[in-house]
Amino acid sequence: MKLRTVNYCFKQGMVNLFKNRLMSIASIGTISACLFIVGIFYIVAANLGYSLSQAESKLGVSVFLSEDITDEDREAIETMIRQREEVKSVTYISPEQAWEDFKKKFKDNKELIEGFNSENNPLENSDNFQVLIKEIDKQDTVVKYIQSLKGVRLVSQKKDLTEIIKGFNRFINYISVVLIIILIIISVFLISNTVRLAITLRKSEINIMKYLGAKDFFIKFPFIIEGIVIGAIGAVIPLTIIYFAYDYVTEKMVKEFLVIKQFLSFMNIGEIHKTLIPLSLVIGIGIGIVGSKITIRKHLKV
Repeated sequence: MKLRTVNYCFKQGMVNLFKNRLMSIASIGTISACLFIVGIFYIVAANLGYSLSQAESKLGVSVFLSEDITDEDREAIETMIRQREEVKSVTYISPEQAWEDFKKKFKDNKELIEGFNSENNPLENSDNFQVLIKEIDKQDTVVKYIQSLKGVRLVSQKKDLTEIIKGFNRFINYISVVLIIILIIISVFLISNTVRLAITLRKSEINIMKYLGAKDFFIKFPFIIEGIVIGAIGAVIPLTIIYFAYDYVTEKMVKEFLVIKQFLSFMNIGEIHKTLIPLSLVIGIGIGIVGSKITIRKHLKV
């Protein structure tokens, strides 16, 4: 297609946009509202996922060693665990360190601590490795491997908490997909109405173009341009609002609800927009193209 033809189709698409400005504004507003909801839901899901990943990074397993293990065997076990690519870190907790940690944890319960013989370490055979795993889904694989190592007495893991985190991650992903699909369907419907109106208003002009031998693409392309512009503008508006409002809202939430800070870790807006910008533009422009094509196919016999 010639550049002059493309330029003409683009101009006609923009003309359609302004001719039907009320419907165009309504469509842009609806797409903006839909994508704003998508953006808010993505932010919630992303921050929850980020918070869960932070929790995962602190959720490890305790590897207790045999009572008669030698220093050489202990070092060999540590080396083998560290070599696993799923393992983030390995920390050795000696019996002395375990006893000190116990006393700090129960410092307010002096009767419990004093009940033990102060001359002997009651946790004498409790030396262990605290193993942090990069991804929670890999935990079972790592645990099975560690259990197979000679000199390992017991591997303790928080199985229930692990399953809760896994389930919550899956729930967030499913809800996100369902919500986005619903909002896309609503937006496509509204774009279709806008293009349908444009076709009705220009029906005589289109018929003349058909009689003069205009090709199908030449007639369809301005409407597709119109849909793309509506979708793009509809995507940019919520992205801008979110960009300027995100830091203010998160800071306000942390100040007003201190409990949130204990359970949630917020990502910065730059990290959020790395995914949200392309996601919103693809959805917005995609809705514009799909809505236009569906309507043109139904209402134009070209």
